[in-house]
Amino acid sequence: MPMPKPKKNEDKQEFVSRCIADVTRKDKDKYPSVEQRAAICYSEWGETPEEKEQAMKKKKRSKKSSS
Repeated sequence: MPMPKPKKNEDKQEFVSRCIADVTRKDKDKYPSVEQRAAICYSEWGETPEEKEQAMKKKKRSKKSSS
């Protein structure tokens, strides 16, 4: 099955949600864990695991500073 691609004007969260749902429907046996499906979708978006980790750290820092 071809992997979903981001649509024009679709933001990252919209794409990743749609992609995970699509991969779950079509390839759940091939990719049994949600983590695998998410990794595939983030990769299709163009985000590496390192970029994802940096974004998570940045999000945690901003939550702490706004508290």
